[in-house]
Amino acid sequence: MSGMLTATPAPASEPTPEIDACALLDARAIRDVLGLSVEKGDRRDSGLESNGAYSSSCVWLLSADRARPADPGAPLGGKRFVILNALRWPQGSDGARTYLQAFREASESGVIESKPIARPLGDEALWWGDGLAVRRGAVSFGVSVFVPPAAAATASPAGEREERLAKVILARLAAQDVARGGAIPAR
Repeated sequence: MSGMLTATPAPASEPTPEIDACALLDARAIRDVLGLSVEKGDRRDSGLESNGAYSSSCVWLLSADRARPADPGAPLGGKRFVILNALRWPQGSDGARTYLQAFREASESGVIESKPIARPLGDEALWWGDGLAVRRGAVSFGVSVFVPPAAAATASPAGEREERLAKVILARLAAQDVARGGAIPAR
């Protein structure tokens, strides 16, 4: 008898499923909100990050800006755009909540100028001055519209365009959950 105990290896944790930001929003939904046409989304994933989250971004440029001269000092060379960054966190982690907390902390330390304002979307949402951060289940996302209100077809209060886009994103997340057989109630 060897007297040795053998340890059963812990089951390997399941990898975090990918998320595709370009599948959560599209040019038609953006056009409906802004009243302006945008190009097809450009997917720019970071992929699986060291914190276990899968990160995906998508950028939609305004079609009218196709030939616009570049401004090297401005985001995306001065082009007007919509950007969505979506993160799917490992199940059971607190990543989605931490994502929103980071906006509060950035405000407190002066990294972002405005104080985040709660919005009634998903499990939690914050307008932080330049965009809307939302969490729902194991997913968090940030959506920003870099189109001056004067350039949009209709004027809207700060954050209203992002809120309308977030509702589309939340509906698509709910549909994906149902397709995978695990519905999370939309709020």
